[in-house]
Amino acid sequence: MHIWPAGAKTPTPVAELELDWGGPVGDRHHGLTMASDVRQKDVFPRGTTIRNHRQLSIVDLTELSSICGELGIAEIAPGVIADNICTEGIPGLTELPRMTRLLFAGGAVVMLGGENLPCTIAGALVEAQYGTAAEKFPKAAMGRRGVTGWVEHPGRIHAGELIEVRLP
Repeated sequence: MHIWPAGAKTPTPVAELELDWGGPVGDRHHGLTMASDVRQKDVFPRGTTIRNHRQLSIVDLTELSSICGELGIAEIAPGVIADNICTEGIPGLTELPRMTRLLFAGGAVVMLGGENLPCTIAGALVEAQYGTAAEKFPKAAMGRRGVTGWVEHPGRIHAGELIEVRLP
């Protein structure tokens, strides 16, 4: 598990992820609201305050491995692409429908908002760690970059905790 504090160059590993209503405490994406960006351009002018549906980024090890194959590198370690949570064994994580719930054994619940579209920000993090060109990442990660979500019920998440996937 990782958080990416504002002002930090790279994400930081954490032993547990504390989720409150704003998302992972200490993460740059924490908050109940966010400024709209290019992803909402058909609905809002850029910079409009909207509900933060991107509190968390979640990836799966299998999908990270397939991105590596496309980029010709051996690995992308959890946290490198600013994921907060890296799962193992959730088949087709990126394809899970919006409004799927992840119920963590400790009580926290995360609602999924859909695919986390790959970008050159994550590509630059991969480039810094593994030397691949940042602009190659979006194509290599399309359909495999994981999902975004928001906290539906706060709690603490621990590494290795069981996750129940509840489809809408």
